[in-house]
Amino acid sequence: MLYDTSVSKVYVGIRATGPYGDRSEMKRIVFGTLRRRWLRTLLTGLSTLVAFMLLGFFLAIRHGFAVGPTQVGADLLLLEPVGGSSPLPVGLLSTVRSFPGVRSVVGIDGAPMLFGTNRQPLVVEGLSPEAFLQVSDVVGSGGIPSVQAQRWLADATGALVTEEIARKNGWRLGETITLHPMPGASLRDLTFQIEGVLGKFKGVSPSSDVNLHLDYVRRWAHLDSINFMFVQVKDARQADAIAQVIEQKFANSATPVSTQSFKSLLQGMAERLADVNTLTFVVIVASLFGLFLICFNTLLHSVSERLGEFALLQAVGFSSPRLLWLVLLEAFLAIVPAAAAGIFSALLVIRAFAGPRLNLPGITLTPAALAMSAFIAVGLSILCSALPGLRVARLNCAQILRKG
Repeated sequence: MLYDTSVSKVYVGIRATGPYGDRSEMKRIVFGTLRRRWLRTLLTGLSTLVAFMLLGFFLAIRHGFAVGPTQVGADLLLLEPVGGSSPLPVGLLSTVRSFPGVRSVVGIDGAPMLFGTNRQPLVVEGLSPEAFLQVSDVVGSGGIPSVQAQRWLADATGALVTEEIARKNGWRLGETITLHPMPGASLRDLTFQIEGVLGKFKGVSPSSDVNLHLDYVRRWAHLDSINFMFVQVKDARQADAIAQVIEQKFANSATPVSTQSFKSLLQGMAERLADVNTLTFVVIVASLFGLFLICFNTLLHSVSERLGEFALLQAVGFSSPRLLWLVLLEAFLAIVPAAAAGIFSALLVIRAFAGPRLNLPGITLTPAALAMSAFIAVGLSILCSALPGLRVARLNCAQILRKG
């Protein structure tokens, strides 16, 4: 026989409730079917979970590349020598600071150094201390406690180190560290005391491992220049206009500069890496289409195996719309819970790995992305159950039952 006689008691119970059946009995039929074919249900659920985990992950990536650059440094300009041919004179800091619309300027100079007996490479930078704390808002964003920031400002030879490098090397607050120059560099050893540990601020990790006072680095390296500077403007909407004014001012000087808004710089980097939107769209469509084929084939095969059961249900009083709803409910229970688990898994992956690795604050699942995922899950259930449901609704119960 093509139908399972173990559900005959359910059918009898349904007959007693009227031609449309009882909702609780319908649920018993659907859950009984899913339990009887538990391996098929498990594999379908795992396929759905993985597909929606990828969907959630790539939707978060798209959002991160779309809004991340606008959230990071919208009011910042990067000022560096044209072509990187020569460093900028340190006197340029006060000149740029005097431009209308400029709030603060951070001069940056640095060098790669080595630490420990295994000569681990580190990035060391000297920063304008007060301006750095103001521009980065590292205290306000929770990147460092206010006490540590004030202690660093008071110690001209103190350092702020990143959480990652401190954890990796076992460094602690108050510890004195000595770094060694790179082979061939005409520099002395560099000694400092750790006054603070930098975490992420505004969702972004610091670019350097060790941050010192700019004056201390200049005295140590015997240099009167800086590599580049960050300029914070008062109005982010005027960032590009101020960048053009600064470039024109130094265009014919001995040190011409290139000025670019940090927002444009990050957006340009994202565009050069890849067309992220197109790439993620292709991956999402391919994974969802593959999932549709798997779920559709599974449900079609399941319905074909149980035509006798559906014919018996029709014989005891189930209407065609009720049979259609029965198939839709089976598809819904097989797909939607697994899809929700996949989105939840994507959230965990994003918070644990993707956000910290990719270093963009916008990598998150927005309410719009969650709503889209729910819509796709429900739509997938409807699409997968449409053809099998119509097949069941058009059954000739007499012919099916005669065949046995």
